[in-house]
Amino acid sequence: MNPITTRLTVRIGDINYGGHLGHDRLITLLHQARLDWLHALGAEEQHCFGAGLIMRRLTCDYRAEAFLGDTLDITLHASDLRRTAFTLHYRLCRGATLIAEAATEMVAFDYQARKITALPPAFTAALTRLHGETA
Repeated sequence: MNPITTRLTVRIGDINYGGHLGHDRLITLLHQARLDWLHALGAEEQHCFGAGLIMRRLTCDYRAEAFLGDTLDITLHASDLRRTAFTLHYRLCRGATLIAEAATEMVAFDYQARKITALPPAFTAALTRLHGETA
């Protein structure tokens, strides 16, 4: 498996009234990391080798707080590749401290027909090139 890592800094707009990274802003950081991961595949969410990608499910386990100015490394890898969907796993760390673990179930979507579709073969080939046979 060859995970992809994105490095992001916690900004003032990411901080909530508790003085730490807000849960809603964590989702935005996940989104940016996913866009970077797709870019490494040569794809975008709406143009992923002939299909779009939409999120069916998001789960997140918070492990520690993150604060203004913290640099977070967000590591992604894919698993559970199926006909129409796959799971994307995220680990957010500040140095050796695990901040959160998350997963999104991503589904191939035909925006013209407005329905779920099969993952394009070119996508699964790119995923195998990036992550190897473990995807």
